[in-house]
Amino acid sequence: MKPTGPTNIMTVEIARELRKSYPVVTRHLLKSRRAKEGVNVDKISVSSQENDIVIVPGTCLGTGKIDKKVTIYALRFSASAKKKIEGIGGKCLPLSALAKDKPKGRIMI
Repeated sequence: MKPTGPTNIMTVEIARELRKSYPVVTRHLLKSRRAKEGVNVDKISVSSQENDIVIVPGTCLGTGKIDKKVTIYALRFSASAKKKIEGIGGKCLPLSALAKDKPKGRIMI
């Protein structure tokens, strides 16, 4: 029988740390890799404001333009997304740092 949930041990540990503070993020982290859709910087730009905190329980992708300085916590960042976000002064932080910081932010799914 093939596994249906995440097989990456780090993802499971992050989900365990975020279980009580961010149940929606945990639910999406425990999905299979195929079920986790990426979020483009274009979508983040449209639905956020300047200096917002955005939580992406998957991959942040670089399609589109971003014109707002935001802080993004994500499981993974594509190279182009990281370049675009940091190019305008935003921050790209790993999802594992979310358990320590515990910011209030917009969850992008």
